[in-house]
Amino acid sequence: MPDDTMSFAEVFGSDGTVRAQPTAGPGDRVDLAALVAAAGQGVGARIDSTEVRARFDGDTGQLPAEVCWALQTLVAAPHVSEDNKKHWAVVLQHEALLRSRLSELNLILEINLEHGYAFTRQAEDPSPHVRTILRPRPLNLLASALTLYLYNQYVVAPEDPVVEQSDIIDHLMGFMPEGVTDEAKFTLRIFAAIRTLEKAAVIKQVKGTRRYLVHGVITSILSAERVEALTSRYRLVAAGGGSGEEDLLLDIDQDDTEDGDE
Repeated sequence: MPDDTMSFAEVFGSDGTVRAQPTAGPGDRVDLAALVAAAGQGVGARIDSTEVRARFDGDTGQLPAEVCWALQTLVAAPHVSEDNKKHWAVVLQHEALLRSRLSELNLILEINLEHGYAFTRQAEDPSPHVRTILRPRPLNLLASALTLYLYNQYVVAPEDPVVEQSDIIDHLMGFMPEGVTDEAKFTLRIFAAIRTLEKAAVIKQVKGTRRYLVHGVITSILSAERVEALTSRYRLVAAGGGSGEEDLLLDIDQDDTEDGDE
């Protein structure tokens, strides 16, 4: 589970650099809503009115439109990041309400203020009547190896989590099975692994470049136990103890909907 260390959009800029932090006395309470409002969010990011207006014919909803849109994104998209000017502030402002509505769908809202992202995960309900909303996405060997590589890159430099496409290819070439000589064909498999993580919104290509931004949500995908297990598995493969063709499944509880940060 993500670590909810206190930090938020006011503290971290979109480029990951630390902005000037507000000061508070020992007895002062921080007004999170006011801080979000001062963070320069886009139009509609913060709701100053609880007025509910119809969004379509027959709309009987009881939530402001902005909250509805944030709720939809939390269900449909892999995650909402602090760079999302439309929804991030709404998620912080209406966390309790969104958490309650998601619970009705057996979904749990996770917010990581340190790394600036929010996402939903499926709750474990033993009832035979429960329906699964979010289905896990299995990752094959190359995609899970790439996830571990990206995780390590993010941990080393969380303030500048950008990786080069050439570095990704060079790293994953080490997993080419013994006896395989068609590097071009194997490179296509590497690009398929990259696309898989793009769909999961773990990475996003920097426009006009061959570089990828690693999203902080990767810290929630890999726990310390998973990192250790994956590292041991890949060391075995590198030492010739595995074919490199076996799928090692790593579940990401999201569907194939693109990230809502655009």
